Amino acid sequence: FTPYVFVHEFGHHFAGLADEYYTSPVAYQAAAAAERPEPWEPNATADPQAAKWRGLVSPGIPLPTPWPKEEFEAAQRDIQARRRKIREEKRPEAEMEALFREERERMSQLLGSAPYAGQVGAFEGAIYEAHGYYRPQVDCTMFTRDEVGFCAVCRRAIERVIALYAR
Repeated sequence: FTPYVFVHEFGHHFAGLADEYYTSPVAYQAAAAAERPEPWEPNATADPQAAKWRGLVSPGIPLPTPWPKEEFEAAQRDIQARRRKIREEKRPEAEMEALFREERERMSQLLGSAPYAGQVGAFEGAIYEAHGYYRPQVDCTMFTRDEVGFCAVCRRAIERVIALYAR
């Protein structure tokens, strides 16, 4: 998964993209629920009705946009528990890689078959928070290890940085 990590981290450093995931442990403290400042990153918002990417929202898509969040979170609880166990027991790295491959297959199927897959909307769950922050598409390089690439909003952010240097 080294190539995935490289591309994901490239998104942060090159285009200022936010992490869209929220089920993996992080070392930072999340803001209190009452404190929901608008993130500066182009691919996250606290206001689904006025998202920075509203010009890219698919026509007729509901905001916030429904997705199989409960099913995703249940699957992630299982994956994260197994991930912790592998680390606690100092199991071989090959076991973690196998778990990541299993996770990628499960999440690709679940998210790829979601009602609004491939469309731009405002999907709840981003910036390490299950509630209160939204991401532009149901799946993206900044959300999972799935092989979906960057979402439309992240691609636009990357293209804008390239355009700044290409002019």
